[in-house]
Amino acid sequence: MKLRSLILRLCLTGLVAISLLLTWFIWYNPSNFARQQSSNVTVQKATKTTNEAVERNTFLPTEALWQGSNQKYQLIAKGNGVPAQARTKLAKWQVTKVGPVKQLSVNAYNHLLTLPQSLQLTYQGSVSWSLIRTLLFKRTTKAAANYVFDRIVFDTRNQRTYLVNDYHETVRPLSIKQPNYGAIADLLGDATTKYAVTEQRFDHHEVALLDQSIAVTPQTYLIDKQSATHYIALLMTDNTSTSAVDTKQIGNQTVYTVNSNQRLAVDKNDSLMQYEDFAAAAPATSYRGVLRAAFTSLSSLSFASKQGIRYFGYNTQENAVTFRTYVRGVPVFNQTSNGTVRVVHNTSSKRIEFSGSNLEAAIPTSQTAVKLPAGQDVLNKLASMGAQPSDIDDLTVAYKWERDTNSGLVVNLTPTYYVNINGTFVDYNDLLSGKVALSTLINSDN
Repeated sequence: MKLRSLILRLCLTGLVAISLLLTWFIWYNPSNFARQQSSNVTVQKATKTTNEAVERNTFLPTEALWQGSNQKYQLIAKGNGVPAQARTKLAKWQVTKVGPVKQLSVNAYNHLLTLPQSLQLTYQGSVSWSLIRTLLFKRTTKAAANYVFDRIVFDTRNQRTYLVNDYHETVRPLSIKQPNYGAIADLLGDATTKYAVTEQRFDHHEVALLDQSIAVTPQTYLIDKQSATHYIALLMTDNTSTSAVDTKQIGNQTVYTVNSNQRLAVDKNDSLMQYEDFAAAAPATSYRGVLRAAFTSLSSLSFASKQGIRYFGYNTQENAVTFRTYVRGVPVFNQTSNGTVRVVHNTSSKRIEFSGSNLEAAIPTSQTAVKLPAGQDVLNKLASMGAQPSDIDDLTVAYKWERDTNSGLVVNLTPTYYVNINGTFVDYNDLLSGKVALSTLINSDN
């Protein structure tokens, strides 16, 4: 009996040892370990690539203009448009030197903007070369000049490239190693639509105005609608219990606070949100630093779709950076923050203004195109209503965000003009109908 018991225990011990050995082999054999390592590396690389791609798209130029022999055209293409196509070609260009700043006379400046056979990529707001050089061109350490500009001119005939500051009418030439200007010129043929435009100066910057009326098709979009809880988890709780969030109702706003340092105010009528961090680090001091910090704040919102969000402008007086949604190259507006994110970073606080409702996916529909007048016709009408040229800061074809009456998850984008009067963008049709008083905007202190 003792011998049998001993043999049984030895067998059980052997089975346990074999089981442990097999477990070790399954989990720690080289092929399985290699698969785990490969999987982790792939995920990290994909995340990094995705973030870089989003940043490149966010800071794409918002407009592409082609100057022919006697006429300038706005170029339209599918997807992210001609600016994205241009970036693909510029990714192989290495900038070896940034020339000195040169102040241009009015004649020289106008000559540069009308160089025949030139492609001009323009930004709605000014950008820093130290930021854009790493997002548009091949990365290089020899071109770190900190220059603020809003237009890149590619003179394909004379094979030269310039950074242009419309506000100050200054220019800096770029020296480029092995550029391919033929590929840049080919973008004219790649455009699916060309609109004849004439540039006119407003508030120290050039605006491309349509020479003729055009027809623009309305768009319908499914929206991503998120509650306050979603953004509390993203911005405020830092993986702590949501029970630490204090909630108060103040008028039409529900206000959520955490440790008195963070605050999220949500308007119950239109889902507009304002997040504030009163313990934020001091803001960046360089133009590049401000824009990148604002992009980081934008990314923290984790919108379902970031494809059409573009940098729209930086107000240095208010320390405010604005991002706006673009659809088929056209900006989306409303009198609320739908489609817009605004980041304000002061010495002791940071504020992000945004909406809980944002565009997610287009819905195919068959809608009648809306006819929009030529740009000069719009200006003439505004002049007849009492607007002086000095009152107008900008004029752009845009989509107006309008709620769908049949579904809270659908939004209609209606083509219109938006005019910037004394610092405020307003729907041109609202001015014509009297819904918005032109005199009030002209006499405001914005």
